[in-house]
Amino acid sequence: MFIPALGSPAKFGALGLLCLMLAGCSSSPHPTICGGASSGGMCMSPEPLLYASTTSNQLLPFSISNSSGTLTALTAASGPANSGSIANLGFFLMFDDPSTNAVDSYQVSGSGTLTKVQGSPFALGTAAGGPTSILAAPYGFFYATEPNGTIVGFSTPDDGTLTAPVPDSPFQAGTAPAQMAVSTLNPAAPGIAGLYASEQGPSGGILAYTINSSGSLSPVANSPFPTLADWSAGSLLVANSFLYVTLTSNASDTDFGKVAGYAIDSNSGSLTAVPGSPFAVGNSPSAVAVDSSNHLFVMNAGDHTLSAFSIEANGMLTAIGSPVAAGTATGGIALYPPYLYAADTNAGSILIFHIDPSTGTLSSSGSMQVASPPLQLTVVALPTV
Repeated sequence: MFIPALGSPAKFGALGLLCLMLAGCSSSPHPTICGGASSGGMCMSPEPLLYASTTSNQLLPFSISNSSGTLTALTAASGPANSGSIANLGFFLMFDDPSTNAVDSYQVSGSGTLTKVQGSPFALGTAAGGPTSILAAPYGFFYATEPNGTIVGFSTPDDGTLTAPVPDSPFQAGTAPAQMAVSTLNPAAPGIAGLYASEQGPSGGILAYTINSSGSLSPVANSPFPTLADWSAGSLLVANSFLYVTLTSNASDTDFGKVAGYAIDSNSGSLTAVPGSPFAVGNSPSAVAVDSSNHLFVMNAGDHTLSAFSIEANGMLTAIGSPVAAGTATGGIALYPPYLYAADTNAGSILIFHIDPSTGTLSSSGSMQVASPPLQLTVVALPTV
């Protein structure tokens, strides 16, 4: 099954995170949406959809105008409150429910309607609360980080359900695993993919695993990989052969944040810091996303700004101008180029930005008040039938 890109990493974490190839589709003028390591060709529906989790028991769908990027509200669905992570499988969306340590799964229709999948919600099976985040990985696997220092894994067929746990689940994962990202590996590697999880504890490291053909996780040699002493790692994003992670200081609430970049060894899943890493961003960076033109965007929750970068061939980040004001936004971000959407939970709105296709420069393009304060965002573009 083809899995579209997660719009928000945290969450965007997202993803999270594969590419939607729109090139060559006469129905859409938009470039590739890319948030990860794999890609596939497909003509997409001219009516893309944006979904938001909220602080209430509402999940909010919107249609996106291809000509202006504006949003039109569709019929809301009931769902878990305060869902901080969305797993996007295109035809199915999964929302974490931190109040019950479960996952609520929905089928997506072309009209944007969400229909609860039979058997949902799906319990994750630990007694410690959570989950912290969820991830739909390639090859039909699903993972959730738990606050008791584990990652649980399940098989997920093409019907939006969670079936039996993968062998040896749950897996030990530091003290406080958080956001996850996944990267494909070479066929000769010890696993079919690499899975990475940020460690929110004082070490601020990155936990790295290989995923074998049954979905089991094995730690990569030298994992966890260090970031900065006394900084916490947050959202993760895989872009091409690089991994990016947001960092926030544990020593001061006023320190500016950073984004660390790592080259992924496709034979082992190991990480090596890219030149110049870490890179300065705004205060308390949270969500992160990337487009197919190698423009990387970061939501800075502490000072309510968006930072933009170009990803160089060696993985270095080059800032695109100064951070752009984003209201009072602290939530997730999602891309449907040339538009970026940001959840402004404080103001109960979704902010819209235009992305210059050639430079990656962001400019405000309006906002929309929504029925309930939004938390995380994701974009779905279903295939044209």
